[in-house]
Amino acid sequence: MRSALLLVAALAGVAGCNSTAPYPNGSPIVGARVSANENPRGSDAFCRQYARQTAGNSYENRIDREEDGFGVRALTRQSALDQGEAAYRRCRAGRTD
Repeated sequence: MRSALLLVAALAGVAGCNSTAPYPNGSPIVGARVSANENPRGSDAFCRQYARQTAGNSYENRIDREEDGFGVRALTRQSALDQGEAAYRRCRAGRTD
């Protein structure tokens, strides 16, 4: 699952998604954006974007760009990706609350 999510996120970044509102400070979560998820609710595309947004939000909420070093950022990124994967599974099960 993790590989599939990362592959889709990487491809979305290469394909130049219509991400009109990326995170203001950038994000290591490829494809994460703060704008609304425009994919049809319940679709795989919706759940993948939901997962990217969840991971991006998790990372942004826990990182301090001025003080956190590379190691902290890497651990925070991995934790955020794990939360994104859990969000994807919840979404596919119909739970996006």
